[in-house]
Amino acid sequence: MLLHGSKAYFTQRTGVEYRTGDPLPELFGLWKAHLAPVLDHRYDLAASTREDPNAGLLKKLANLQGRMLSFLPESSFLTVQGIDGIDRHYTLIRNSAHSNISELFFEEDRRLPDEDTLLVAQGFIGAYPNAFYRLRSNRLAAFVDQVGRLRSEQDYAVLAARFAVRRTDPRFWAHSDALHEAFRQADPVEAALFDFNRLENR
Repeated sequence: MLLHGSKAYFTQRTGVEYRTGDPLPELFGLWKAHLAPVLDHRYDLAASTREDPNAGLLKKLANLQGRMLSFLPESSFLTVQGIDGIDRHYTLIRNSAHSNISELFFEEDRRLPDEDTLLVAQGFIGAYPNAFYRLRSNRLAAFVDQVGRLRSEQDYAVLAARFAVRRTDPRFWAHSDALHEAFRQADPVEAALFDFNRLENR
């Protein structure tokens, strides 16, 4: 009865008065404002370079949108070594746009790569990273620029050759140990081993 009876369709007005021509982001903004007292901010990027010297460039990376992002892995960890010698860790999550997700097969028929976006978060999100990137802070601008210019798998291969720590890299296990230790330091309750089954080597 709940699914097919009188409650199946909500025909009333929502009571939300939209003030822009783009209602979905506006609705998300309203939710965020309403939930502000209880939101978890541990993954938020720093508001200024005083809090995190990489803040400006990371926000530029997070503002990228479009087909170039479709060449990135779905989930990756970025480690930026500062001039102070401190490693700062971030998660990059590619949001793959679709016209709909109602079917299991022929996903490519519904992909909208020109609408792909990138979430850049502080710390570690997810247990199945697809790639690791490690670079010094003075190369972060070049990394952001190169991501913005991705046009093919070959372009991504060049990016990975320059910045990725692949499974075949001699530094891989030392880097893996450093990530796990940083995870334990940041989230001692939730920290666990990352699952490398989905790591790419392209």
